[in-house]
Amino acid sequence: MKKLIIIAHYGLNRKITETECRAVVDNCGYGETVFIEFEACSAKLDELYNLPFDNIALAQQRQFAQIVTPVLEAYPDAEIAYFGLAPIPVAFHFGYLLGNTRSVTIYQYHHVRNEWFAEALPPTQEYKFEIVPPILPLEIQRGKGVIVVRVATSFAIDQNSTYAVVENPANEFNIELRQPDVDSLHTQSNIIQVVDSFQSVLNAYANKLSDREQIHLFMACSAGLPFALGMRINPNIYPYIQTYQYARDQDPKYKEAILISRETNNQAVPTDEDRSVSGAIRNDWNNLLKTSVRPFILSITGRQGENWLHTLCENKEDYDKVCKYLKTPWSEVIDIGKTNLKDDNIDMETVDVQGGFEYIERTNTWQIDDGFLAGLKNRLEKKPLTDISQAARLFFFHESLHYANEGHRLTRETADGIGQFPKVIEDADYQADVWGLLTEYRYCQMFDTNRVEKGVKDFFCKAIDTAVETMWSFVDTGSDLEEVQIRSMNRFLNWYWQWVRIETLQGKGTLEEIVCILFDKPVIEFAGAPMTLLAHRTFYRLNTRKTSNFQLAAFYKNRVFRFAPNMISSIVDGFKQLNGEKIKEGLKSFHNNID
Repeated sequence: MKKLIIIAHYGLNRKITETECRAVVDNCGYGETVFIEFEACSAKLDELYNLPFDNIALAQQRQFAQIVTPVLEAYPDAEIAYFGLAPIPVAFHFGYLLGNTRSVTIYQYHHVRNEWFAEALPPTQEYKFEIVPPILPLEIQRGKGVIVVRVATSFAIDQNSTYAVVENPANEFNIELRQPDVDSLHTQSNIIQVVDSFQSVLNAYANKLSDREQIHLFMACSAGLPFALGMRINPNIYPYIQTYQYARDQDPKYKEAILISRETNNQAVPTDEDRSVSGAIRNDWNNLLKTSVRPFILSITGRQGENWLHTLCENKEDYDKVCKYLKTPWSEVIDIGKTNLKDDNIDMETVDVQGGFEYIERTNTWQIDDGFLAGLKNRLEKKPLTDISQAARLFFFHESLHYANEGHRLTRETADGIGQFPKVIEDADYQADVWGLLTEYRYCQMFDTNRVEKGVKDFFCKAIDTAVETMWSFVDTGSDLEEVQIRSMNRFLNWYWQWVRIETLQGKGTLEEIVCILFDKPVIEFAGAPMTLLAHRTFYRLNTRKTSNFQLAAFYKNRVFRFAPNMISSIVDGFKQLNGEKIKEGLKSFHNNID
């Protein structure tokens, strides 16, 4: 007997019950049926435009792995009955997660009769379902650029509205009906025809337009179709597909929603234990902000200071030694009292956050992801000289300078797509890192003196280790890296290079020596690995067998150095394995040859 998996996928402020689903499928001759209730979100129609789609997609991906994947594995031959009432981008993403290996029947909710159907009568007696064939390229077209695809079955899509968000697409394809209607997809055959037309566009992209970097997908259709379209997406062939949410009364009318990216497939799914651990860390960090960081900020900024560095010095003698290094741009940095950090708190309810964290300026609230917190704890536990409380402070100090109105002003709007400007974000990150490290040093002098007892060299080496392990947590998926974004590699190289310089200081080091090193931003680069460009971001491929071309170059003490140090392979292996100790070994060999 045939087996059936019923999936009730909803997120539009209406629950789909097992009873209503079974009432439709129980008379279809299946021997065994399994019901999966999947709530992706809960939103009203007038809320869709401003939904946190990135977080919804991450939560959906994790929930899919936890409750859908085990059922699929337990019933490998079962057919799927999909009942969907979810926002269009969410339904598309769900279809992408399911893939195209099952026989699927799509049930839709009739907007007049208020009942589920797989096959129904056309909207009117004289209605004729007909797709306008998309115009496909006949020859291969080279060059970068993006593709716009518009799928319109319920309503026509105004092209000018799409140009408002994607101005100059290299190619455009319209999959539209001659007579759009909200109930136009009244049979499985109609759905299949639209999906096949979409597939023809995907095939044209793969065969004729493979240089194109991204597909921008605009959909005006009933909930079942986006799910069916998403099932056709192979991340190895179509690595970046941007979906959009529409709102008639907004400007622009379309807003970026979920980005389908092959990179998200590698994200680890937090276990129940991870969730519990992360909840405890989130609570500890919130208490840290309130009981330690806030009093610290009020204390150091409550006295008169010439500048931010003055507020961080224990006494006038220390300041007199380091102030000579305070030249532009360091002299223009704000003190921590001009950030929002003293008023910030952590959202204890939001646990799935794309990108690891998000700062909500409106409420001075941090949303922090369970996966990031659990991954950070796991990494720090392997490094006994690091500490998760210090990691928290370094994280908050760094980001507070980014978000401050008088600081970097790196708000969500300006941060979106900032990876396209690697030199800009590298300098901003380095400044925030240095500012955070020096702020942490002053904090520990006041509130955690055990950390500074062994001297400044020991303190800053340990603090840099903690900071860099936090950086690794954002890319650690539990497996080796096959590629690394060049700007990320540069940030790691900068800090491991500074760690090596600090470690070579004589004795316990002095604050003056530390400031001298920190204010001297490294100019060091790796080259020799194959490069690839994905969605305006440049990556090094790390799984290459050709190692003879690997080199390092540095502009150090007003001289240019360029060669392959004896342990260059350790640097590459360190990035593959997310292992900072191996990177340090390679950089030490380079440093010893040029210092």
